[in-house]
Amino acid sequence: MSSRDLAVMGSKTAESASSASEEDTEAAEGAGTDEDPLHEEHEPLEESIYGWAVSMVVRDVVWLSEGTAVPAHRVARVLNSIFLILLTNSLQAFLLLFVSRLLTAPAVLNIRKTYGKYEALMYPNHTTLTVNGFDRGIPGFRVEENFMKMDLEEQRGICQVPLSHAWYLISILFIWTLTCQIEMRAIFETAVRLLWRTPTVPSTQDVTKPDEGQDHLVKVEGLTLVMKTIIGVFVLIPRTVMLLLLNYLGCRWLTATLGLGDVLLNGLALEFLVLLKELLYNVCISHRNRVDTQRLLVKPLRDVNKATFCTFFDAQVWGVISIAWALYYVYRFQMVLPDYRLDLRDMRGKYLPKGPWF
Repeated sequence: MSSRDLAVMGSKTAESASSASEEDTEAAEGAGTDEDPLHEEHEPLEESIYGWAVSMVVRDVVWLSEGTAVPAHRVARVLNSIFLILLTNSLQAFLLLFVSRLLTAPAVLNIRKTYGKYEALMYPNHTTLTVNGFDRGIPGFRVEENFMKMDLEEQRGICQVPLSHAWYLISILFIWTLTCQIEMRAIFETAVRLLWRTPTVPSTQDVTKPDEGQDHLVKVEGLTLVMKTIIGVFVLIPRTVMLLLLNYLGCRWLTATLGLGDVLLNGLALEFLVLLKELLYNVCISHRNRVDTQRLLVKPLRDVNKATFCTFFDAQVWGVISIAWALYYVYRFQMVLPDYRLDLRDMRGKYLPKGPWF
């Protein structure tokens, strides 16, 4: 074989090796490609009194800075949005105060008296006092026969203490907390989208960008520091504080409710306090303003939603937090019945008849 033939063979071998290397590289790049990516576009804010207020502030401040034929109307709409936010927060605070004073406090006092009387009867001459001044029995000195000294109505009443049906109470508190988590998730996502994902811009001229494909559609590309401060101080912080107080007060009221059926009904009654923002929005906001809210688009949580374990299951953390809070509240945090002895479960099972399942 001539040297020329050897050179040709070497060249072909090098070309095939290079081609194989390129194919391996392409295969490796293909293996690393993200599967089924979801590219997200700008989205509207939630349709509530809070989403409307943010939309009005952004729209009208931009109009006022760039020039408008109706400046008085737009100033009035900005002031009106701030007023309705303050009204919503004040109304929630008012209702929380009076639910605490007129409903929760009497219920807590009633259940403490009922359980304290039971403990004094079941542990004669062997009780201690709680920080609230109610009797608690000393373990090992319970006289079970004393349970029969109560009439049937008293027996049924004491066995209706929600803490004696711990898993039933936990399930109700779990559902109540889930109801609050709808609001908490909306607050969290709004804060991330407006304060974190949306860049801070120096001028209102950089805040919005009209969408050329649809009339009256506006995309928010940035927010000024003043706008972010107003959103945080007047919308997000008060909303978060009210929600946390409402959740705690609701858990306390439900735990203090004597009557298992009433626990469920009270849980349903509490929901309207969470829905107040939708009630005001649907009743008090004009059609024009609702359209303005729907057509103001802000950045999504992620520009690209990749197919990952996190994006598939991250929202379920809200459910985990809810059940963890319900368990922690019942077994550790509740102060409705301090030093609760867990001594009613066996008594109700032993002395009170059980009805049929169906």
